[in-house]
Amino acid sequence: MNIYCTLFDSNYLDKGLVLYHSLCACEPDFRLYVFAFDERCREVLEAEALEHMVVVSLSEFETPELQKVKTERTRAEYCWTCTPWTIRHVLERYREPMCTYIDADMMFYSSAQPVFDAMRAKDCSVVIVPHRLNRKKAHDRRVERHVGTYCVEFNTFVNDARGRAVLDWWAEQCLNWCFYTPDVDAPAYGDQKYLNEFPKRFPGVFVCEDWGVGMAPWNADRLKLAEAKPLRVYSTETAQTYPAVFFHFAGISFLTETRVNANSGISDPALHKALCDAYMEKLCEMQLYLRKAYDLEFRTRRVATKRGFYALYQKYLSSWLHLRRMSDIYRLP
Repeated sequence: MNIYCTLFDSNYLDKGLVLYHSLCACEPDFRLYVFAFDERCREVLEAEALEHMVVVSLSEFETPELQKVKTERTRAEYCWTCTPWTIRHVLERYREPMCTYIDADMMFYSSAQPVFDAMRAKDCSVVIVPHRLNRKKAHDRRVERHVGTYCVEFNTFVNDARGRAVLDWWAEQCLNWCFYTPDVDAPAYGDQKYLNEFPKRFPGVFVCEDWGVGMAPWNADRLKLAEAKPLRVYSTETAQTYPAVFFHFAGISFLTETRVNANSGISDPALHKALCDAYMEKLCEMQLYLRKAYDLEFRTRRVATKRGFYALYQKYLSSWLHLRRMSDIYRLP
């Protein structure tokens, strides 16, 4: 059984539940620990009573150390702070043999089991995934300097001495300092830049170089659809094909109440249809369900800008010009 954990509040319930159901479609047996970051989120998830989900409340999870720093950090910074602590909670409280943190705004298209198999084959206890930014571009090189080489989106820790050594170090670093900084060359950036130190400081760290793991807006421009069934992607950077495991939809922004920009970064029309259209369809269905079943609304509804022409474009022209093969703009019900 594969063990995962994630964290989100009621404003992310639609994304979190799409993530859960995508795992159900891909994993024969798994358990997802969800750290509910507000009471409404906990209530909805407990009412859903999902077979493969364990709901963890803040009252169960938060330690005195975390509560102490909570008032000093923004909501986002506190979530970043808590990331390694959620994994540690699963390993300690629930005595799981291994746990993988996954971001809530992702969709799985196949099982991650090959990643865990590769980790074990390399005799490792930790998995990290590179951003795979385009180092040929000055902008991407600057971004990597700023946010780090590796992404906090899929991070595995085995409950053994090597895995715990890395996890405990990371948790303490995040407790001591976990903030947004505009300084490109700062030694840390939220919870993420600490991952640069994992392979340098600790043995048993497996860097996953599989391009089907960690597909995201910052690397999707170098991916193409290789095969539809089973879903495989081709990397123009490595000239190899890979099973599509998950895509990280980290760039979604609401332009109006009914129009959303997926910001997927996918340039290949066939891959856009296979990955992005599938996710947005599930997200729309989940939002409709949550509104009807729990009277939920989502605070992310907003126009991204109030500046003249751009506001008019976002509100009216974007839908008129919308072609899914060419645009990331989607219309919600």
